[in-house]
Amino acid sequence: MRKFLLASVATLGTGGLMGAAFAQAPAAPVGAPSQGQVAYPLANPTAYVNDNNNYQAPALPGPLANPTPGTIVIHMNGKIQTTFQSEWGSVDTRTFAPPAAGSLNAVLGGNGTGTVKLNPYALDSFARLYFGADAMATNGLRYGAGLEIRENFTGQIGSNTSTNASGYTCTETLYVRRAFTYFAGENWGIVRLGQADGVIGIFDNGVTTGQALINGLNGGDNQNVSGAGVPFFFLATQGAEYGNTKVVYLSPQIAGFDFGVQWAPNFSNGYGIGTGNPVNASLSGAGIGTGLGCSSTGTSGCPNLASGPGILDGSKGTNQVVLGARYQGTFAGVGLLAYAAWEQSGHAHYTGLGTPLTAAGQTILGTTTVPGSTFNGQYDGLNFGSGGIAATFAGFTFSANAIGGRLNGQGALAPQGGAPEVAYILGLKYVTGPLTLDIQAEEAWYQGNVVLTGVSQRRARAITFGGTYNVAPGFQVFAEYLWEDTQQAQNNFLTGAVGTAAGASLNNNVKNQGFLIGNVINF
Repeated sequence: MRKFLLASVATLGTGGLMGAAFAQAPAAPVGAPSQGQVAYPLANPTAYVNDNNNYQAPALPGPLANPTPGTIVIHMNGKIQTTFQSEWGSVDTRTFAPPAAGSLNAVLGGNGTGTVKLNPYALDSFARLYFGADAMATNGLRYGAGLEIRENFTGQIGSNTSTNASGYTCTETLYVRRAFTYFAGENWGIVRLGQADGVIGIFDNGVTTGQALINGLNGGDNQNVSGAGVPFFFLATQGAEYGNTKVVYLSPQIAGFDFGVQWAPNFSNGYGIGTGNPVNASLSGAGIGTGLGCSSTGTSGCPNLASGPGILDGSKGTNQVVLGARYQGTFAGVGLLAYAAWEQSGHAHYTGLGTPLTAAGQTILGTTTVPGSTFNGQYDGLNFGSGGIAATFAGFTFSANAIGGRLNGQGALAPQGGAPEVAYILGLKYVTGPLTLDIQAEEAWYQGNVVLTGVSQRRARAITFGGTYNVAPGFQVFAEYLWEDTQQAQNNFLTGAVGTAAGASLNNNVKNQGFLIGNVINF
């Protein structure tokens, strides 16, 4: 009964639990695998690092075969997505003043007076790879690992790449986005360790946050808008939530409920904090006793600090703890998913200049001081709640999610005295055969620019709608439209000027819109 309930509710999800539950793996492929000649039957590839074997205490029916005692299931999947995007907004055009006399730009004959305007269209493509292993010992213990690799995009600004695409592609690299191990038992729960989704991401899985679109508000068109893009505040399946290394425990399901807890020492990966060889810290002189290669001078922002005088040092979180509970069930044909979570953390202590940082002539984070600002370099630890609900009936799914408390934007720490964050998102999805239609809308109030603490707060809102069509197994086409705006008084989103500085009253309400059409191949 428990597995049936979990499998039925999994149809609400996206990502690793996307779509209906499938049968076990098809018959063995035909061909010569040792020669790379294999013909696989068409199926619905998972193309995601979280799968039906590693996301909950019991292994669920799904696109990947469940391991049996003494066996291991190894899977290698990927996706290629290509997109045409067009976007336009209120800061697509900018006028430049001539360089100051005697400046390097003037000496080199650089930027002069003139207007810069962006082209409102582009072609995009990206690749992702997913690897995993799901095993079961002869005593019934399940264990395994997951790995997600993405394509890295470097800047294309410069004479060496502006006319030579080869110069740009040679700088593209692959990087690790998720990497974790797990061990599980249906009767006692699952433990996941590493760089992976936490309680919020796992409990939501993109369902109550309405992430049915391939791009949507979590990514998509707002990644490339001009001036200021609206963040995705709700953390589920978002890099700000799964990017740090953590320990996560999820309980078995009891009467439709399960519970989760996670802990992380900071918001980073311990190997990434140091310098040199991460496998043997002694080779590079990095280690706990030496601050793992970090420096507290200037604006270091080292993620492993307990304290420091750098203006960014106080913004670093410590000892992240998350507690959550989830319900999954069905009533009279209506599938329900609901969860609530609370997240708390400490913070590094800023030991620099006194309070407030508004002395005459002082510069804060590269900007001049702001009259009335109470920003003092100190931050509060995270302390917020997050939760959502989704109901599915007759092909329709209504979803809602909210987050609020002491945080600033996408999981960042809020400055002391800064405005609290309150955000919500609503979604409606309809699925009929191979067609999915979806609409999402979000709105949020939060501190935004920390230099404007006590002066103003930021408001952001966005709406997107579109559809996806499954042409064939693993082959989808999609179209989406996005509109958004971001506003904060005395904050110029284009130039960075704040307060009463020249130009600070301009471009403090940025509007953008655009659309995407494209296709994705999962394999």
